[in-house]
Amino acid sequence: MSFGGLPGAPGGKMDDHAIMDQVKSQLQMQMVQEFYQTVRDKCFKACLSNPGSSLSSNDQKCLNRCMDRYQDATNVITKVVLNQ
Repeated sequence: MSFGGLPGAPGGKMDDHAIMDQVKSQLQMQMVQEFYQTVRDKCFKACLSNPGSSLSSNDQKCLNRCMDRYQDATNVITKVVLNQ
């Protein structure tokens, strides 16, 4: 598969590996953004029953623990997937 003539590439062409690397990079960025949006939404819902203009120390602790749990779970899943 060739994507010759793409703008921004030297001579107007990009090789397949460069295109795949660019697509992978964009997908990874999108996945990270979606992950943090999901974590933020779920943790805020779990930790903040009565949101106000500032976070209490208990709210902050709950949010930190919640986000840490999601990060730990993601690390475990990533290791399992990479080792298959």
